[in-house]
Amino acid sequence: MTSTLETARLVLAPLSAGDADEAYAAFVDRGLYELMVGEPPADPDALRARFAQLAAGCPRPGERWLNWLARTRDGGALVGWHQATVVGARADIAWVTFGAHRRCGYAREGATAVIAWLAGLGVREIVAQADVRNAASGATAASLGFVPDAGTIPETLRGEPTVDRIWRLRLEASG
Repeated sequence: MTSTLETARLVLAPLSAGDADEAYAAFVDRGLYELMVGEPPADPDALRARFAQLAAGCPRPGERWLNWLARTRDGGALVGWHQATVVGARADIAWVTFGAHRRCGYAREGATAVIAWLAGLGVREIVAQADVRNAASGATAASLGFVPDAGTIPETLRGEPTVDRIWRLRLEASG
């Protein structure tokens, strides 16, 4: 089960289908998809179906899908989305900050909470992947202690060639 995570300014609540109506305006923003895979949902029902699928978890044994919506503690403004896919001692994570809330440190703050929670699960390697043009995501990864791989990987984004960088964070076993 995914836990609610709290930071000084944020509450990261597990994603549910019931969040779709509130989150639709943020997820329909085309600018959100400029440097990431995906398309805006067609309508709130499409987003509700996607959220239900994510909240149900991964059908593959041994793989966990974890998703949180980040809201401010003071006022409850929806500021972002955090994801983790966990297989064994490795997690792939992603963070998205919605347009009006960028450049406030919310991605870093939320990701810090997610990383700490994953460490508590026994995760020892965390991987993030971002388009090399996404300077904000790269800066967030670096500020969290992630180290970029030496090489890049070719990707395709809406039919156009692009390049992604892999960032890795190794965690020490506690105790």
